[in-house]
Amino acid sequence: MPGRPARATVPIGLVAAALCLTAPATAAAPAAAPTARQAAVVVHSRTVQLPLDGTFEESGAEPIHLTGSIRVRVVTRTTAGAGGTAQITSTLFGTTGTGEDTGARYRFAGTDIALRALPPNPVTPVEVTPRFLKFYPPDPVLPPHPVLPPHPVRPVLVRAAIAADGSVGAVTAEVAGDGPDPNP
Repeated sequence: MPGRPARATVPIGLVAAALCLTAPATAAAPAAAPTARQAAVVVHSRTVQLPLDGTFEESGAEPIHLTGSIRVRVVTRTTAGAGGTAQITSTLFGTTGTGEDTGARYRFAGTDIALRALPPNPVTPVEVTPRFLKFYPPDPVLPPHPVLPPHPVRPVLVRAAIAADGSVGAVTAEVAGDGPDPNP
């Protein structure tokens, strides 16, 4: 019995082949223009390391004079006429602060990744306020001194100029007040 299905398909295959030989030939359809999904995705990137120096003001806390640096990497993926995305990765390096009222020392650390949709011919700059951690005291201490857990803050405003083709122009960062992300 296992041989029967194989024998039954052979005549059907021969009949189908014979029908294809006798069917009239049709003209080949012209190649369709590529759609937006088929168009090539273009990737641009830029990485900069920028100094930070300014006063960070957080609601309900003392102002903190913050110094250090931030590395920002912007990667865009765009399709001609269809927009795309911008991924902005921000990382703090050696960033500390001094409380303007108490003189207390703080440490800021972390990496944040923000993803933004870009319309066709994007409006620039793209702005993000990355989330980092604020530590007080800056180094672990032994009891009986209190050790407070780090909490998330947004002390920096990052801007990236993005051209219509997705290329990345100027990237800047500045110390700002703790506020909501301008492009959530």
